[in-house]
Amino acid sequence: MPYPSSPFAENINGLILENQSKHKTNNENEKIQNELYLKELLGWLCTSPQLTSIRVNKSAFKLEDIRKLVEKIVDKGKVEVHPNFPDLLLLHHPDKASCPHLVKESNEVVVDVNGATAILRGAHVFAPGVIGMLQGAKVNDRVSIFADIEGKCKKGFATVYQSPGKLFIANGTIKMNREQLFGLNLVPSGIAIEVTERISHCPSINESLFPVGSTLLQNIPSVICVHALKVRPELTILDMCAAPGNKTTHISTLMQHKGILVAVDKTPSKVKRLEETCRRYGANALVFQADATKILVTDGHDADVSRGPPFQTETFDRILLDVPCSALGKRPQLSSRVTEAVLKSYVPLQRKLFHTAVPLLKKDGYLVYSTCTITLAENEAMVAWALRTFGDLRLVKPDPTLGGPGLFGTTLSETERLYVQRFGPNNVDSVGFFYALFIKV
Repeated sequence: MPYPSSPFAENINGLILENQSKHKTNNENEKIQNELYLKELLGWLCTSPQLTSIRVNKSAFKLEDIRKLVEKIVDKGKVEVHPNFPDLLLLHHPDKASCPHLVKESNEVVVDVNGATAILRGAHVFAPGVIGMLQGAKVNDRVSIFADIEGKCKKGFATVYQSPGKLFIANGTIKMNREQLFGLNLVPSGIAIEVTERISHCPSINESLFPVGSTLLQNIPSVICVHALKVRPELTILDMCAAPGNKTTHISTLMQHKGILVAVDKTPSKVKRLEETCRRYGANALVFQADATKILVTDGHDADVSRGPPFQTETFDRILLDVPCSALGKRPQLSSRVTEAVLKSYVPLQRKLFHTAVPLLKKDGYLVYSTCTITLAENEAMVAWALRTFGDLRLVKPDPTLGGPGLFGTTLSETERLYVQRFGPNNVDSVGFFYALFIKV
């Protein structure tokens, strides 16, 4: 099949630009500009980034040592330090013109969409993601890997899969045979196919190849939004929806593991992962299991932050509000089955979190609101709602401003639209992401 031009169903494409608010503008020219951007954005989401970003834990490791290690692990591709962020390494993937053309093998396996996107970002094929493998395929056989875009291939398929929704993505070597993958009552695990070449030309690299706690493969905008928070060692900072802890550990590093950093998440399993991440990267954080919409108290509750939530008003100098969202900014995406109901379920929760966050923030304190999604409702429209709802919030222009301007269609002024940071096809080669920096006056 041809490479997809959008990962979403047609009805979802239309909802991405929906405001979900009565406060909107109806300028026809602005609508056209949004629609042109959306078309470019959808195609971009289907493609793979041409670089891998690696955040280095500089509080415990030397950047230059990690840079040399990356060069040793990856035989092709340029490695450089990000010009604005000295804790971020950029591994540029080999130029397509310098890579040999991938030749399809006679043997094949079929993988699910989630496995396919992981492969395009540098992963090998893990056993649960294998849907079909030819009868008679043996360990160490060379094989071509196809993605089942439509999700119609049945588990254990044993012949050549004929489907218009079948997409060639990589070649590799079989490490587990059919009996190990599809046997009765089996729950297979481990690497089933070792990928040797990908159409994305992304190298195989992961955190296990580096010293424990030294590196974190993190998308560029996720690093940028933490730097935007204006972290200092002496501050009291809240990470409201903190799991899995990647941004929490970054904040702690920028604080030089001093001050007070509180990290909150609701789900026990996520809190456990958050704690594990903090331990691995040596983060100095107070981790609490709590519903972040219910951590504010306005009576005479104990003001000692170390005792955990609820917290009094104006407790924190900085707040990172990295909200649960529809997560439509993942890249690459080949096929998404997100529904309209799910897509519309996040705005009410995001507003509740704002109603908690703003009172918790001290005067002259900064708040970063961020999402890993692309919808107007969860991004620009949410910022516009927050400015209308909280009279003591103002948008601040981040430094540096590496994202693009926000979309049209909300009550944001032109200056405010330029202050919000939308990441997409025209700026940073990473994922779809959004953040806004507020100050409380």
